[in-house]
Amino acid sequence: MFTEKQLRRQPSETQTELMNRMLGEAGSNKYRAVSFRMEDVLVMTPFLDEYALFMFMEEDFAMFDTKGKKTFTELRIAAAEAAEKKYGVRTRVTLAKIYDIFAKLSGVSPDGRDKLMERECELIEHFTFPRECGKALYREAKNSRKRVIIFSESIYPREVVEEILERCGYSSYDGLVVISEIKDCDARSWYNPVLEKAGVSAAKLFHCGHDVAYDIELAIMNGSKAMMTAPAVGLMERSGRLAGYIRDKLVYDLDSPEHLALQCFLGSYAAYGFDIPQTKVPLSDICGDGRLLGFIVLGAYSLCGEDYKPSSRQALIINALNSDKAALEGKEDFDTLFSRHFGSFLDKFGSKDCELPLQFVEECCSAADREFFRPYMSPEALKKWGSSVKEPKLVEYSTRSTEKRALDRLADKMFPPGTKVRNITDGILSKGLKKNKK
Repeated sequence: MFTEKQLRRQPSETQTELMNRMLGEAGSNKYRAVSFRMEDVLVMTPFLDEYALFMFMEEDFAMFDTKGKKTFTELRIAAAEAAEKKYGVRTRVTLAKIYDIFAKLSGVSPDGRDKLMERECELIEHFTFPRECGKALYREAKNSRKRVIIFSESIYPREVVEEILERCGYSSYDGLVVISEIKDCDARSWYNPVLEKAGVSAAKLFHCGHDVAYDIELAIMNGSKAMMTAPAVGLMERSGRLAGYIRDKLVYDLDSPEHLALQCFLGSYAAYGFDIPQTKVPLSDICGDGRLLGFIVLGAYSLCGEDYKPSSRQALIINALNSDKAALEGKEDFDTLFSRHFGSFLDKFGSKDCELPLQFVEECCSAADREFFRPYMSPEALKKWGSSVKEPKLVEYSTRSTEKRALDRLADKMFPPGTKVRNITDGILSKGLKKNKK
């Protein structure tokens, strides 16, 4: 399942301090039971966006006679969105319901529907791995002889959820609540069943979740104590400017199969650096950590093909990082993690634009991060580099669907950005979005 080779990077001082405080709460004798949300707290996947999983199914989908020319990823996302609209809230949506709609959209046969659904279950089981932060909290709760209850908001069947937990080392919990199994469930259905399985009063339950309104607020309002463990991808996105820079460069294309390696690289980077929550370090895009810098730059660069020729400054950056012990350890950790999670899965997809992290450092390296290069570059080279650094254009994290991106591409062709008609249209859309947020 996972290799035994240990990563070279250890948690930062602030991560260690936070982890100790979290463990203290999970093991506190003030509580007799601890509940965990499964997704993003106990387990995670090595993807930047969840739809990356669907790209691995394009070949499976191509084996069936279907109507239309849409990709599996486009149809699978559309089916999930339609299911959520049909059933009102996401907690009533199951994988079977999604594939019922998918079959109608794609024209795939009932047998094909079942095979694709089974394949998706196999892939999610394969790619899901334990979040070490959550696993440490889980062990602390068990070692403190507390009842441990897990709830899952997964669309996958109970047997898949149980298999994921077993594979990830969570086999001794005292209760499992799968939200989609609850009759007339809604977005806040998890708490009462969890409390009932815990068999304690609300004040004796400690909850670990990742959503302020859904997990944390609900538990606190019912009299329990709660702790937020933010998803690693979100923490990574907010830690610096790299992800926003890449999203800007590939604003419409990051969700394409040719960029799957980049998606997987960024998801792995999130797991590597932000499994234990870590906040942004001022004037740094890599939290002041040389291993993160080596993981980002040398790791992604190693995915580039031989046809990519670095610029003269990029060559200096690569040589400098190859001379730094911490950066090289980060690159070794990249090799370990990427092999652990993906093996040969990515061989057929290519590695387009995996030089973007190196390009980001070349163009936008912040002042604190340039200090890593001082022992390996001349003062003149550093000064010239610093004078050329610029602020990057950024795109904030977005969960827009592939269908929405396709519409954006069409809009760009019909009404190019900057034209009078496009400006008027964007103005109307912006007002509509602001109105909907109120």
